[in-house]
Amino acid sequence: MKRHVALSFITAGLALLPLASSKAFETAQGVTATPISSLPAVISAPGNYYLTTDLTSAVPAGAAITITASQVYLDLNGRTLKDSVPTNFAFGILVFNQVDVTIQNGDVDGFYIGVFLSPNSTDVNAKNTADNLRLNGDGIGVFSLSGTSNWVKHCIIDGGDIGILFSQDSGSRAEDNILENQKASEEFGQGIALMSMGSLGVVFDNNVVEKGSNTLGMVQSGTDKYRFDSFVGFTRNSPHTGGTNELADSL
Repeated sequence: MKRHVALSFITAGLALLPLASSKAFETAQGVTATPISSLPAVISAPGNYYLTTDLTSAVPAGAAITITASQVYLDLNGRTLKDSVPTNFAFGILVFNQVDVTIQNGDVDGFYIGVFLSPNSTDVNAKNTADNLRLNGDGIGVFSLSGTSNWVKHCIIDGGDIGILFSQDSGSRAEDNILENQKASEEFGQGIALMSMGSLGVVFDNNVVEKGSNTLGMVQSGTDKYRFDSFVGFTRNSPHTGGTNELADSL
């Protein structure tokens, strides 16, 4: 008798699973969130957004998801955002001229640029965060252009040409990331995990870099700093150039 009662409860619970899963993100986060279930998508208002399923993009250029509002949380919800055409010049997620945007918790695969933090002529690109992402085979994993205090953390970046690129950034930081298998391609020609170009002072901190096709794993501008970064498989102990060891300066 007890077994039949238990089975009836299990059966009833299984019947409710589709309804429960549709609200799982909102329940876990304790917020009201807007689902994204098709591409291309544009987020034009502040708020919380999440992917309901894996999504595949085939746009030749532009972005699969464009964010044109500040104060946005985009949670990939453990899903995958993928470009199905390797020769496309498309972005996975474009944050265009915004402040306080967070992108987190999922995969972004096969795009020209996985996550692109970009200003327009007014140079607004600040306090944006890429957190706990898996970026696989993107030409550039995360690219911040003319940014201020942007943060890339807890990401695993596998393949592509450049893992994380800061260009003309000030106060931005890449921290606690794992980067591997970056190989020079025709488009970018670098094969480097961590790069800072023309920046006004960024920090690379506690990243793990496995050797790609370049003898260097990290390249920085003169005003940048680094500390605690680890390099695996290189022919020399410190395969980087530019920047200043922050740990040495702080002691």
